[in-house]
Amino acid sequence: MQRKISHNLLAVALLAIPLCGFGCSGVGDDGRPSRYPVTGTVTMNGEPVANANVNFQLVDGSGSAVGVTDSQGRYELTSFVPGDGAVPGEYQVTVTKFSQLTPSPDVSEDDADYDPDAPAMVPENLLPERYANPATSELTATVTESPNMIDLELTD
Repeated sequence: MQRKISHNLLAVALLAIPLCGFGCSGVGDDGRPSRYPVTGTVTMNGEPVANANVNFQLVDGSGSAVGVTDSQGRYELTSFVPGDGAVPGEYQVTVTKFSQLTPSPDVSEDDADYDPDAPAMVPENLLPERYANPATSELTATVTESPNMIDLELTD
């Protein structure tokens, strides 16, 4: 009798392993990795930073999630579709905020003001440059399998 129960338990366990592969693998309903909400606020010296780009890069390089802050410095991460959050894991974080370039009027090649060697306008990062590079930002985050509130505090 004991032997028969052991065989039945073994059979149930072996059947459960493949099923867990589908239900426990961290795959969402859309076939992509499961994501969890990530929100937070970006501040610089205690003040909210509007229009900042927030980038979470998995430490192993396998994925990322991004967001943009609103006027109050609040962000919500997106991995695949707007607001879907981030895959659980350890992240390196970067934050940038670029100046808005005002388009200059097009100058025709026939115009006296035309300069073919004029430098291209490049937006300027308005935050300390160290926050633009994951190697120097010193910003890290852990996303867990639950809603995550991750505030990012920047300083000069």
